Amino acid sequence: MKVIGILGGMGPQATIDLYQKIINNTPATKDQEHLPVLIWSDPTIPDRTVAILGGGEDPLPHLQAGVEKLIAGKAQCIAIPCNTAHYFLPQLVALAPTITYLNMIELTAIELKQKYSPGSIIAVTGTTATLRIGLYQNALKQAGLVPLLPDADLHDEVMDIIFGPQGVKAGFVDQANKNRYAKVLNSLHAQGATCVIAGCTELPLLVDLAQTVVVVDPTEILARRAVQFALSR
Repeated sequence: MKVIGILGGMGPQATIDLYQKIINNTPATKDQEHLPVLIWSDPTIPDRTVAILGGGEDPLPHLQAGVEKLIAGKAQCIAIPCNTAHYFLPQLVALAPTITYLNMIELTAIELKQKYSPGSIIAVTGTTATLRIGLYQNALKQAGLVPLLPDADLHDEVMDIIFGPQGVKAGFVDQANKNRYAKVLNSLHAQGATCVIAGCTELPLLVDLAQTVVVVDPTEILARRAVQFALSR
C-alpha cells in the first residue's frame, strides 16, 4: 500500500473530514487493512482568500514547508483538503515535482463530466477567492459544463456561513448553519442548477442527508481517489 499525505489545517475540521472519508472508502475489515496516512495539519497557514485578493501574507512558504514534511515522512501522494489552496498548486508542483498531487478541482470536474450531459448547469459555492479566480468555472467549462455562481447577496450569505463569527470555521457546525446553507442550495436549484458544488471544504459539513438538492462533495471525491492511489500497484 502507498502512503497518503494530507496537507491540512485549512481548516482543521476539513482535515478531519478528509481523513474520515478516506477511512470510510477503504475496503478494510480490520485495522491492518487500513491505509497508511500522514497528516500535516498547520492551522497557522495564512488565509488563502486574503492572500489571493491582495494584502495578505503569502501562504506558499507554509504550504511548501508542509509538503516537505510529508515528503520527509515518505508520503507518496498529497491531498489538500482546501479548495482555495489549489490556486497555489502549480507553484507547489514546481517546487516539489517528485511527488503525486491529487487535484481536487480537476477530479471533481472529471466526475461531473462522466455523470452529467454536456451543457448541464453546475452551481458553485465557495470562498470569494475560489470564485474570483475561477478554479471551478474553468474546470467545468473544460468539461463541457456550465457553471452557475451565486449572486452577490447569496454569496455574502455563503461567506458569512463559512467565516462569520458564528460560522463553520468558528466551530458552529450546527442546525442553524445547515438551514442557512440549505436555503442557498434551494435558491441555486431554483435557478436551474442540476447540482451544487460545495466548493469550500467546510461546506460539506453542513449538508444534511435529507437535503433534496444534489450536493457535490469534492472532499469525498478526493478521498476516493486517494484510496484508489494508495491501493494501486
